Amino acid sequence: MVDAALPIAISSSPPADRAAQRAAERRRARWLASRARSEMPRLIPTVAVMGVAGLLAVPQAWLLAGLIATLLSGTPAAGLMTPTVLVVGVLAVRAALSALAEIQASAAAQRVKAQVRAELTKALAKLGPAWLAARPSGAVTATVVDLTEALDGYVARFLPIQVLAVVLPLAFLVPVFLIDVGTGWILAIAGACVPVAMGVVGWRTAATARAQMTAMARAGGYFLDRLQGLATLKLFGEIEREAGRIAAVADDLRRRTMAVLRLAFLSSTALELLASGALAVVAIRLGAGMIDGSGTVAAREALFLLILIPEIFLPLRRLGQHYHDRAAAMAGAEAMLELLDAADAMPEESGNDRLAMPPALVFEGVSLIRQDGRRASLDAVSFTAGAGETVALVGESGAGKSSILAILLGTERPTAGRILVDGVPVAGVALRPSVAWAGQSPRVLAASLADNLRLGCPDAPVENLLTALAAVRLDQWADALPDGLDTMIGEGGRGLSGGEARRLGLARTMVRDAPLVLLDEPTANLDRTSEAAMLDALDRLRAGRTVIIATHSPAVIERADRIVRLARGRVIEPPAREAPDG
Repeated sequence: MVDAALPIAISSSPPADRAAQRAAERRRARWLASRARSEMPRLIPTVAVMGVAGLLAVPQAWLLAGLIATLLSGTPAAGLMTPTVLVVGVLAVRAALSALAEIQASAAAQRVKAQVRAELTKALAKLGPAWLAARPSGAVTATVVDLTEALDGYVARFLPIQVLAVVLPLAFLVPVFLIDVGTGWILAIAGACVPVAMGVVGWRTAATARAQMTAMARAGGYFLDRLQGLATLKLFGEIEREAGRIAAVADDLRRRTMAVLRLAFLSSTALELLASGALAVVAIRLGAGMIDGSGTVAAREALFLLILIPEIFLPLRRLGQHYHDRAAAMAGAEAMLELLDAADAMPEESGNDRLAMPPALVFEGVSLIRQDGRRASLDAVSFTAGAGETVALVGESGAGKSSILAILLGTERPTAGRILVDGVPVAGVALRPSVAWAGQSPRVLAASLADNLRLGCPDAPVENLLTALAAVRLDQWADALPDGLDTMIGEGGRGLSGGEARRLGLARTMVRDAPLVLLDEPTANLDRTSEAAMLDALDRLRAGRTVIIATHSPAVIERADRIVRLARGRVIEPPAREAPDG
């Protein structure tokens, strides 16, 4: 498998590839650091609290050594009360400080995750539906939801321990050197070996973590996409086969997760061996000196050193454990930066003021080649829509009608030509504040009826909602709902038929009250009652607005002021102006 060979491929890459990988890794590290920087004013006190809790290990070890020495000397139990209370008190203070610091660090991580998710959501909004339609929705969801979870360990655990792993061991070595220089050098040399051990074990960590994060995103996306298409899979009898494929994807994720855990255990084992070896050497050295009388360290001081040694290596062991949190965050940052880079490559929106009057539109030689590049969706399309006119885009499926609407919505960008609005060249994104849109399959949110109607105008008064419902003949239907406008509809609520959903989408368009209205097949596949309601609503909607409709319906075409006929992405005849019959 390609993924399984990833570490080998990385290690045997040409120098130029390795340099590019290192540059990309540095960029990811800078991006992660920049996202955590906003929480530094809160993280610095948190690290200080952790540091104080760690430094309390020195008095704790000294008191505990004294307690043991006193106990071994045969002191009565009454004389042990004070040192015991002091030891318990120091332990309680350390535990309280550690808990407080952990809560603060976790809160900081939550804020960083919320900030990054907001940034990713904003990027998705900028990229638009066309970009999303070309990618598995599950993979995008995994990037925004699952991969951002890796920031939790990075911010809450790795960043604090990265500082403490340097400060605390150096601070602990001060009393060690004051008591016994030889022991101090033994521990200093052992501590210096820790980065070497981490480097030997961790050189594969980044590649393994990237492979695991890729497998996680793939598994989440694969499962979500199959879940969304469950009805189709059942209809075609593919449930068992897809279940086997899901099991294979899950097994791949399991293997890659176990590979990360193996590295984590290997790293921990290496650090434990160093700590245990240093402790054994010091214990033998001090014990031998006390036995033959050549040592200069008293019993209490020797106990103090032996108790303190695990505390010296504890921050280093935690750094080794949480280094994998950093690797996971770096791997997640790769996917997040890919999404953000795609958004940055999109032109900035400009001219976001809402138009005051229905606009006049002019397409001049507009062409569009989609990402697959197989053929042009639009080829030098030119037509005019006068201010307040209704223009019908007519043609077979694939003729380019939806592409024109997508350009006006700003979800696609023309590869050639230009669009004039009231004589001024603009991009589609600049029209968004002035556009109301209703597609063939309007999305019904799992929310109240009022919230669904207010999707394009959150502050719309109730009167406007009722007027729009009456215009599309949904007023009686809404009155019959148990909670009226507050009734939950969509998934988990009251279901809607296809015709009801289509009319709800048109009502939502009316509530938005935009000067430019775009409609995609508003009457397709409707029964006569629903179609009549849609046509009546369309007559009301046209008043005082420029309307562009993609349609096959003769009844809708009859209502158009101008007809643009399309075939294979081209205008096949000059746009015709027709007066409505009657």
